Amino acid sequence: MGTLFISIYNFFAKRKWLLWAFTLGCFAIAGWLASGIRLEEDITRILPQDKKIDRLQQFLQNAKFADKLVVMISRDEAEPDSLVAAAQQFTEGLAQPYLQQHIKNIQGQTDDAVMMDLMQAVQEHLPVFLEEKDYASIDSLIAPERLKQTMESNYNTLVSPAGLVLKRMIQADPVGISWIGIKKLQQLQVDEQFELYEGYVMSRDQRNLLVFITPQHPPNETGKNKRFLSDLDAWIDTVQAQHRGSAISYFGATAVSVGNAEQLRQDTYFTQGITVLLLIVLIALFFRKKRAPLLVMLPVVFGALFSLAIVGRIKGEISVIALGAGCVVLGIAVNYSLHVFNHYRHLPDIRQVIKDLAMPMTVGSFTTVGGFLCLQFVKSPMLQDVGLFAAFSLIGAALFSLIILPHLIVLGKRPDARPHHAGSWLDKLSNWRPERNKYLVYSILLLTVVFFFTAENVTFESDMMRMNYMPERLQRAEQKLNNINAYTAQSVYLISEGADLDAALQSREKTAPVVQSLIDNGAIKKVSGAGGLLLSEEEQTVRINRWKAYWTPEKQEQLIRRLKQEGAVYKFKSTAFEPFEALIHKDFSAIPPERSALLEANLLNDFVTVRKGAASVISLLKVDPDRKDEVYAALDGQPQTVIFDKQYTANRLAEIIRDEFNTIAWMTSLLVFAALLLSYGRIELALITFVPMLISWVWILGIMGL
Repeated sequence: MGTLFISIYNFFAKRKWLLWAFTLGCFAIAGWLASGIRLEEDITRILPQDKKIDRLQQFLQNAKFADKLVVMISRDEAEPDSLVAAAQQFTEGLAQPYLQQHIKNIQGQTDDAVMMDLMQAVQEHLPVFLEEKDYASIDSLIAPERLKQTMESNYNTLVSPAGLVLKRMIQADPVGISWIGIKKLQQLQVDEQFELYEGYVMSRDQRNLLVFITPQHPPNETGKNKRFLSDLDAWIDTVQAQHRGSAISYFGATAVSVGNAEQLRQDTYFTQGITVLLLIVLIALFFRKKRAPLLVMLPVVFGALFSLAIVGRIKGEISVIALGAGCVVLGIAVNYSLHVFNHYRHLPDIRQVIKDLAMPMTVGSFTTVGGFLCLQFVKSPMLQDVGLFAAFSLIGAALFSLIILPHLIVLGKRPDARPHHAGSWLDKLSNWRPERNKYLVYSILLLTVVFFFTAENVTFESDMMRMNYMPERLQRAEQKLNNINAYTAQSVYLISEGADLDAALQSREKTAPVVQSLIDNGAIKKVSGAGGLLLSEEEQTVRINRWKAYWTPEKQEQLIRRLKQEGAVYKFKSTAFEPFEALIHKDFSAIPPERSALLEANLLNDFVTVRKGAASVISLLKVDPDRKDEVYAALDGQPQTVIFDKQYTANRLAEIIRDEFNTIAWMTSLLVFAALLLSYGRIELALITFVPMLISWVWILGIMGL
């Protein structure tokens, strides 16, 4: 190995112009290729690629509710009118061009006309909203005594101011069957802690009002979203100044992503900068030569450029977190140039330096590079990026230190000049022999035993939110949202998937009997979502056939005759209820779920995701915490179904990371031991060399466990 690198040195020593051209060319090409790499700021890349977690991530990336900003307008006292006034000014201001360009949709005040249209849509497709058990309720509604009471109530409603609004509904359904279907819309109410006040979503204590903003850009476009949030903050300050006592805050994936990206960028610059600065100061103090820091750092810089160039060609992008971990790589890569530079201080011949260092540096870099490449076997994309970046950085730094650096070290020196050096404090420290101090040796052995036990206290962080950086104001907003929306924190999410929306709904309908049995035995307290409102064409057909079988000609004729009789008592025209007569005679047919009026009204969009070749439907299950395992046992493993909640996902993540950690530890340990065995050729020497590394690992874990 030494002969090869000496031959390369001799080749360039005779052709200096080629050396400079080669060096500049390497830097230029590596820099050009590195400049094209894209920096990935997505914090979720740290998550391992488990099959179930992948499906969860894909859903969250495509789910519309995941992108929403929840804006909370709050007051210390129950003053609903003040909240509404602040909300009106806030939402009106969002129409300003500089804000509107960043906003796709705003859910603020509910339009009464939209609600009336929605009720009419339910009437027009009434059979598909009725379950088998609802027909018992219809039997009671069309009973003679109940029908008499209903007609009296209809008359009183029509002669009141409300009659102006409800006239059409009473004409279309004087019996009240439609209200059975309309009540099914309560499934969309995720949390009973909220109510509508003046068309706004407000907490029942009337201290918090919610507005939902869907940004134009996805959360990972942090540059554009940063400008949007900056403008939004300015507008919030304006509204708060004009509505004293009203506090406005927001929380959502977009805000968290912007905070993450900004902090990751700052942390990367800070850690890399501090590392480089400390290395330069240490090198300057040790070698006491002006050019020493530059020469020592050149291989490190080239290694980083070389790595970015290779990773850019392989993947096209790299995680910012992986670059932030580069400060560790800097500390390793700088060792190569330090070895060459320091060895030359003690030897007059640079060729002898190359010969002495070629084998240990290549073998040492082989084990280190191999250890980092073992990270390619983990399931976390971010750790894979760290492994690639570190491995190629070390390869580039090692090659630069053995091929180019020797020429730069001897540059300007006379061939017969011997390097001189005065004993520095580091030289004196390196000459110290701690193994001769028996008290120190016994102390190390004792501490190793102690750390062996404290190492058991080290556990993996399972709280995914701890991976995110959030400014204090976002933390307060999240806490406030959790306080007023405790239901979401207790929810178990049930995702039904399919090749299209109809197939996804069929998957959801297949789990419906299991869900209903869990509701009946009390394991599930409530179900929210699109389950009973958006149906596959197959289920629609079943319900329509049930409707047709119920309304026999005799039953239709009898009901219409009674309606006219009771209506005559209150002077209703004989033709007043013709729309209802048309309803029970109507020949209903199934429609594609994509054409549902509820989807067109944007009521189910948060629970339904449709993309090319795939669709999913989500249901929120309010589960008894003590019986969560029972719910998972019943629903987990159902075809085309994913069930998860925050705690389950956290536990699964911790389990995967623990398994991967153990696997990588074994792989790297075997790799290092094999390299030592091949180098020394004797197993006892390999074991003796390996033991200090094992003890250092016990110390690291033991100190962490204190």
